[in-house]
Amino acid sequence: MIISHKYKFVFIGLPFSASSAITKDLYDKYEGKAFLRKHALYQDFIKHANKQEKQYFVFAVLRNPMEMVASQYVKMKNNAEGNFTNPNLFKENGGHITKRHRAKFNFIHENNASFQQYFLRYYNKPYDNLSSITLDKCDFVIRYENIEKDYFVVLNKLGIKNPTPLPVVNKTEGKKDNLTFYYTESIQKNAVSVFGPFMTSFGYKFPNEWNNVRVRLRDRIYFRILRRVRKINELWLKKHSERHSLPETMYGQMQRKSKKPSIKK
Repeated sequence: MIISHKYKFVFIGLPFSASSAITKDLYDKYEGKAFLRKHALYQDFIKHANKQEKQYFVFAVLRNPMEMVASQYVKMKNNAEGNFTNPNLFKENGGHITKRHRAKFNFIHENNASFQQYFLRYYNKPYDNLSSITLDKCDFVIRYENIEKDYFVVLNKLGIKNPTPLPVVNKTEGKKDNLTFYYTESIQKNAVSVFGPFMTSFGYKFPNEWNNVRVRLRDRIYFRILRRVRKINELWLKKHSERHSLPETMYGQMQRKSKKPSIKK
């Protein structure tokens, strides 16, 4: 999460949604400071913000979940930057790579698993992510598919003059742009069941070449139930570490250079 007291904004960096690129740009150019953990949510912010900070402009990025899952697979397949085999980055050592991440990584590499095999193994119920409990708190939502234009809209709203283009950071190397390359005909029915309720909720559509796409009512109901469970878990049950990110990471360096966030009420 990045906060700027000069421009009065808060950026909520959701995972796999260009959070690194925007975080770095806001920090480098617009007097942004690290506030709480990198992927802290609005609910975390509101607990620590003072009265004035609660009035700041809040924004985040929404990305097509089918793109996100494909990107995660490619990063694991390539072991991007050695992250998935670096013990320093494991959750129990203060990093962000969880045991579930490593289980997925091991499955891919031990079985030379294709994306289709990976998807069928780990995605068998309606998909959801932190967007569902975050974006309704935002003053503006950037669409990943339109990120350059939408990011400029945000900067203009903040009164920033002559903003510069957003640099590319942490791009997933080797990822194909065509979703049908990953979601082949053999798993398209499963993909509709998994992603359909989320995509309908946020106005996304499946590729035009997919025929007769219909999201089943039972998947919509299951999605709503799981969303409520997820919200309860994130807001009331899940515990997050208060430790800084590791010093060798980009956000860890920002945290160590930023002032301690205000906790005045």
